[in-house]
Amino acid sequence: MPARQRWARRLLWLVLALAIAAGTGSRLLDSLPSPPQHASVAPSVLYDRYGTPIAEIGPSVPHASLGLEDMAPALVDALVAVLDPSFLERDGVDAGAYAVALRQLWGEPDPTRNGIMRRYLETVHDPHDGAASEARLLLAELRLGRQLSRPEILERYANIVYLGRGAYGVHAAANAWYGIPASDLTVTQAAYIASLVDAPWGVDAASGPADDRYRSTRQDRDRVLVTMYQHGMLTSDELATGRSQPVPAGVRPAAALGVGAAGSGTPDHGTLDAAAGGFVRMLIAEAGLTAAVGQAYVELVERYGIHRVVTGGLHVTTSVDVPAQRAAVRAVRTQLDSAASSAVGAEVAVLDRSGDVRVLVSAGRVSTAGDVDVEAGLRPRPFGDLLGPAADVVWAWIVDGGDETSVGTVPLAGDASQVAAAFSVIATGGERRTSRIVLEASDTPPSRSLPDRDTDRWPMERTLVPAATSITELRAGMDSLTLPSGVPALGRAGVSTGTGDAWFAGWTTHYIAAVRIASKPPTAEIDLATATGELFAAVLDPLQHPP
Repeated sequence: MPARQRWARRLLWLVLALAIAAGTGSRLLDSLPSPPQHASVAPSVLYDRYGTPIAEIGPSVPHASLGLEDMAPALVDALVAVLDPSFLERDGVDAGAYAVALRQLWGEPDPTRNGIMRRYLETVHDPHDGAASEARLLLAELRLGRQLSRPEILERYANIVYLGRGAYGVHAAANAWYGIPASDLTVTQAAYIASLVDAPWGVDAASGPADDRYRSTRQDRDRVLVTMYQHGMLTSDELATGRSQPVPAGVRPAAALGVGAAGSGTPDHGTLDAAAGGFVRMLIAEAGLTAAVGQAYVELVERYGIHRVVTGGLHVTTSVDVPAQRAAVRAVRTQLDSAASSAVGAEVAVLDRSGDVRVLVSAGRVSTAGDVDVEAGLRPRPFGDLLGPAADVVWAWIVDGGDETSVGTVPLAGDASQVAAAFSVIATGGERRTSRIVLEASDTPPSRSLPDRDTDRWPMERTLVPAATSITELRAGMDSLTLPSGVPALGRAGVSTGTGDAWFAGWTTHYIAAVRIASKPPTAEIDLATATGELFAAVLDPLQHPP
């Protein structure tokens, strides 16, 4: 066969292979899920184990989605300048995006691909699964470029980006910082808000020298103005005028918005994370749920990230048992009222045998008159010498997986739920439980038909602990008692030598509980060990025979 024919045949096969690859890639992209909408901001709702709403976690500043036409033109220009000056000049998927995706999948980073499209996807996607998440983001980026125009992508991102002071999106940011609509922002104001994309604390965290506290903030804003000028968005006169303006000019005081405060003027609001702009609104106010909701918040943020928790409209089913929680609050108040002046607060945690937190109460006295404030909570303090030296071994297993070098220091780490989880090792004869309060998260409210729901159900974690002989010895040292309902229980009371706090830990067939009553000297006027045992029984008894 002549050489020319051989080369022609090879070229034909190459063209055919490229066509097949292109078609396969196109079908692959079309088979991917559509890009998440999430252009609006909705609070997450927390429910108890029976589906009763107990709290909302959401943004601190009211949110509204705007079209690009409803934003000040200078704001659109400023966002584009700070994120990707040529973003709107391109359309669809960039040439070579497939090659870039392949390079990144092979582990070659590309520092240029962190513009508006990538930031938007990183904001709305769940931030777990490591490298696999990167692969999904790359494919989602290609799909996003095929389905939406560049202005649509910019509009979505502008409506959800966090811009400080509890403001998600440019509408909320314009109100939080300047008290005006996003359509009325001046060039200087727009440049300042755009500079908050990477530093959302803004002037509220001015840390420059005493004679120029806003130096770094001004430099960030001016960098945006210069970039706008370099890309023809500003004239030289507008640049000079903008740079001459002091950064705080016209900025609304943070105190007027309640940012960073412990509350917002009403008893059912509290700031969970001022830096991330989240607040919690308790939907059930009398059940002492602050500690439980706070723990749920921590678990959710670890899994989903703060942005998804505050803005993603999650419906979260927790393990909290509200009827038992209410009974525990009544028992804590009764016990502290009868514990005279030496008791300064109490902490209670009840776990079931799966490690799910059914009850979590933290209460402290707020006045010398003995008033008990369950919402105020008790300052964390160690439980102390649990069951003597043998408990150090249990704690070493729990925290460090058998690292005996930590013996003697591990007990200092415990709060009530950790102590209850530690005692689950003894209660179950050698199985460690990881306590949790979040059971699952979904995009829809909970229903009775769990298998039919699109949920993210978290698996129960249990680990077999060795050295059963030591566990048997610990179990043999527990005292037998009977709850008021006649249910048998095992438990142990004691007083911490370091703090004088009394504690009681134990279990029934189905539940494990830890109780602590914090005290101040002198403690001789009451028997704290007896008080903790009574509180333990009062908290566990309603769970054995729920109403």
